[in-house]
Amino acid sequence: MSTGATLALFARLLVSLAIVIGLMWYAARVVRRRGFGMGGNLRRPDVQIEVIARRSLGKNASITIVRAADQALILGVTDNQITKLADADLTQIDLADADGQWTAAPNGPDGPTPSWKAMLDQLRDRTARR
Repeated sequence: MSTGATLALFARLLVSLAIVIGLMWYAARVVRRRGFGMGGNLRRPDVQIEVIARRSLGKNASITIVRAADQALILGVTDNQITKLADADLTQIDLADADGQWTAAPNGPDGPTPSWKAMLDQLRDRTARR
């Protein structure tokens, strides 16, 4: 094969690659404009989602209370999936009386809660070399 034929083949490869990448970019743009992209409806500014509290059940599992708009959801969270366990009434959720069981404050994280600090101290004790 001559050098000219090799260069022509390489140029053809680059043009084909540019066409494929251009089509992928255009398709992604169309999909994003129509709202089918990742996150879909979650990116709307009128939908408010807030994690109220989270409690670890083990290494890879936890229960989370999430406020979405005007309702609260109790979710089971693992590495592989998120499962809706129940609906909750926002007026009946009182995490101040939980005595350090939850890791987030009911009105949002203003700083580490006592349970968060206790968990960090426990982790430091477990990882410290003796």
